[in-house]
Amino acid sequence: MMLKKCSVARLKEGMVLGQDVYKDDMTVLLGEGTVLTPQMIEALVDRNIFSVHIKVEDETKAGAEEEEALSLVWKIPSRQGTPEAAGKVVLEKSPDDERAQEPVAEAPKAVPKKERLQDYTYVRQYDEVFASLKELYADTRATSRLDAQVVQSLARKFLPLCESVKAVVQIYNMDTEDDHRFHHSMHVAILAGLMGQFLKLRATEKERLIMAGFLLDIGTTRIAEEFLEIQGYYSSADRRLMQKHTTLGQELLAHSALAADEQVVGAVLQHHERNDGSGYPSGLKKEQICGFARILAIVDIYDAMASNRTYKRKRSPFDVFKILADDILHGRLDTEYGVCFIRHIGQALNGCWVRLSDGGVGKIVYIDESRIDGLPVVQTMSGEFLDLNKNSRIKVVSLITSDEVQEA
Repeated sequence: MMLKKCSVARLKEGMVLGQDVYKDDMTVLLGEGTVLTPQMIEALVDRNIFSVHIKVEDETKAGAEEEEALSLVWKIPSRQGTPEAAGKVVLEKSPDDERAQEPVAEAPKAVPKKERLQDYTYVRQYDEVFASLKELYADTRATSRLDAQVVQSLARKFLPLCESVKAVVQIYNMDTEDDHRFHHSMHVAILAGLMGQFLKLRATEKERLIMAGFLLDIGTTRIAEEFLEIQGYYSSADRRLMQKHTTLGQELLAHSALAADEQVVGAVLQHHERNDGSGYPSGLKKEQICGFARILAIVDIYDAMASNRTYKRKRSPFDVFKILADDILHGRLDTEYGVCFIRHIGQALNGCWVRLSDGGVGKIVYIDESRIDGLPVVQTMSGEFLDLNKNSRIKVVSLITSDEVQEA
């Protein structure tokens, strides 16, 4: 099988990509092996991508005239018919080809590559910042004071962790069950930095949003460690105590050099408020909640459900997107920030490996970014393509780690 460069204008439904197609931020738009649909071709046109590499049968056909080469396309036949035919990839010739009556040849399925997903340079940077974050929380607990200079310095250390949207893949590809409270603060800050990019915030605003992200739970330093170690569900009394972390955090900032930053202080105090007035501690409505708090409310919810805990397994990001979309629809979360987050983070998952509800694993090769509730197209280890928007029997259970990919 050979690769041939093909202009997007000449792409046809059913052609198979021979190489990944990347977006401007170097995240994967369409994965290698994807069988093109009209919708996918339109997405390429919309992004001003002019050419891609497609798979053709052999060197002879690859070297033929372009019209001849482009009349040969890889297609997945209908699932109707014999079980043996289901899912097989075959070579079909265009109807106007003079040899169209010849038998259609079967071709072996291409299976997704099991590349190593973890960037160990990123892991080292993460670990260094993680150590600094734990030290900040420990010092704040010991002194009941928040050092603004240390906070500002730490915010700058986060910047390299937020440079690429692929940080979403990296942070959920690590083992974070131990010290999960600190990993949650790390994740929220990193996702906040990414939101700063998505929203095209100025550099200083992005840095302050990151700062607010890792300070969201700083009020927990005023709560006994033994209580924080409680696992599972809280009683009503426990829940009321835990909810005090917002006002306790606001008090710490109010007695620091950060007191004048209304957005950072507001985010710490208000990140559990909801636009419809159903949140805490004050039951504020949208117009009363600061912008940073409305952004970080979304990020905070996403990470809480998408991360592993010792007492709770992580949920599929697509399940979390559905929950967020429902909260947006019912006016609890901010529409502008919520749609922005779901679309960008969803697209970052292209190329990720997932565990499926039928016990199999697969690689995400396409996500329809025109829908915030869109599900991915997944290529299984056998080479079969599953459009989960159409196949309701199978769903994504969770992302899987780099080590789990190698073992699959």
